[in-house]
Amino acid sequence: MKRLSISERLGLVSYRNQARTDAKAHIEVDTDICNSTCPHQCTTYVCPAKCYTLDEAGELHFQFEDCIECGTCMYACDQGAVKWSYPDPETGRGVNWNFG
Repeated sequence: MKRLSISERLGLVSYRNQARTDAKAHIEVDTDICNSTCPHQCTTYVCPAKCYTLDEAGELHFQFEDCIECGTCMYACDQGAVKWSYPDPETGRGVNWNFG
C-alpha cells in the first residue's frame, strides 16, 4: 500500500455541512491583531491545513473551510487572536470524525 503524503491525507478529510455556504465557523481569528501587533504571525507556519496565509503585502488572511480542528493555532497564538467555539452540529462546519 502506498504511503500518503500529508497533502494527500488532508485531501481525504470530509467536512460536516460542506456544501452549505451559511455554515457557522467553529473558529474565529481577529486578523487585525495578527496584522497590527503580532510580532511573528506564527500561525502561518504551524497550521498543517494552510488556513493562515500571508499575501504579497505581508498581511495575514484566515479561512476556516479547510480547518482540520487540530488545535495547533489555538496553542501557537500568544496574542489572543484565535478563539474556538463549537456551534450546533446542524449549523456548524467541522471535520467528520471516523472514530469519535
